[in-house]
Amino acid sequence: MYTKLRYIFILIGLISIANVSAHDTITVYVKPQKNIADIKTFNKVLSQTNNKPLKIIVSKGIYTFDSSIEVKNPNTHIICEDGAVLNFKNNLESGFIINRDNCSIHNATINGNGKSSTNFYQGFGVLISGAQNTHIINCRFTNISGHAILLMPSRSNVGCRNSMIKGNKISKPSFNFSKTGDEAAILLGYAGNYYSHDNNIISNNEIDGGQILKIGIGFIGHGNDNIFEFNTVKNTKAYGIVTYEYQIVGNTMKRNIIRNNDISNIGEIGDNKTVKGMGIYLMTSVHAIIENNKVYNVLLNSDKSETLGAGAISVSLSPFCTVNNNNIDVSYMYGIVSDYSFNSSFTNNKISNVRKSGMYFINMNDVVVSGNSFTNIGEVSIKGYFENTSLPYIKEQLRDEIYKNINTGNNFKITGNTFNTDKQVLLFTGNLYKDNPKWNNKIKNNIFEKNKISRENKSQNIVDFKLAIPNTNIIRKNRLINTKK
Repeated sequence: MYTKLRYIFILIGLISIANVSAHDTITVYVKPQKNIADIKTFNKVLSQTNNKPLKIIVSKGIYTFDSSIEVKNPNTHIICEDGAVLNFKNNLESGFIINRDNCSIHNATINGNGKSSTNFYQGFGVLISGAQNTHIINCRFTNISGHAILLMPSRSNVGCRNSMIKGNKISKPSFNFSKTGDEAAILLGYAGNYYSHDNNIISNNEIDGGQILKIGIGFIGHGNDNIFEFNTVKNTKAYGIVTYEYQIVGNTMKRNIIRNNDISNIGEIGDNKTVKGMGIYLMTSVHAIIENNKVYNVLLNSDKSETLGAGAISVSLSPFCTVNNNNIDVSYMYGIVSDYSFNSSFTNNKISNVRKSGMYFINMNDVVVSGNSFTNIGEVSIKGYFENTSLPYIKEQLRDEIYKNINTGNNFKITGNTFNTDKQVLLFTGNLYKDNPKWNNKIKNNIFEKNKISRENKSQNIVDFKLAIPNTNIIRKNRLINTKK
């Protein structure tokens, strides 16, 4: 039976080749074989070396593979008809490998065997390795043993560029490699330096981590100008979306954009506690933009340690960032946390129902906080804690010399915000060190003006700058509304 089916496949392929001109795409139709014969069929057609674009139409049916399928030539496009289902039996040797340029997979239903990989880099649905212009469009991934979609540098340290990962649905994952790892639905990274993942677009994907995956969408590596937009991420343990410079060297992650995403139910469940659980988390991602995202019900089962910035949106060591027009509702820690992210702006965000502060700033200068609204905030609405960056534990974290050996808590412009709270609205605190006065940090040159504060309680000192240089911080033109009936 196998010999007959194989003969039909080859004949169809030859007919397709015979009917095209020298400049046309070669189209080959693939039909399901029995058991492991499917892998031979795919490998045979993918091995064609005619130097012409190749389009493989995968016909309706069930395909079964016991190892990975490697796309061996550039300009290869795999298009699955409705009802074509690709099943991978092996939880280590599975999925498609793309390490050639200008390749794509469309409309595939890719199933794993439901068992977790025992290797972080294996068991994937699709691996893109150092390739340009790869498109993974409208595919469905279920029971995948590793990352559903993994973008890695090549062995020669070439990053992935101009990829389009769009419209994919990822559910029922099986990847549970470690308790505190970075298992993700979609991951750009991971190990190594001297490469750059650039200009990739991750958009319109639907991800349900099933409270198994740690990360919905992760960029843990190096690269610039990547866009993460219009994705839905829910039920992950560590992060919804994270961008994080791998083996931090500084300034190898720039101008990445996270926008218009819907992120919910991030954190641990049951009796498990976590230091993570952030909806969006950035570290050493310079000139990033986070805008128009909805982040709901995050930092579940937080251990409250604050070892990491425990915000629904957290921006760490990331100067010149823009956090604009995001909607945060229900955080079991903070709304927005930012540390060491100098020259950043936080504007037009809506923050409600958070257990701690709406915004928390640590060791930063030159910050704009404008047009935000704060409702049902558990502690002080905006909190700041500021030290001198010559402290050894701070200096070892900073990568830019201009931010070392300086005071922080300076030049915040807090204007045009709306506060609905009976608690304190703002508390900024400096630091004094009797044993080493050179580390003393007094805050100065901050402005709190034209804000609207609605409250029943008329208590004083709702805006407080502690350990500040006298007469340098300005509080003016704010409107206080008594809501008591």
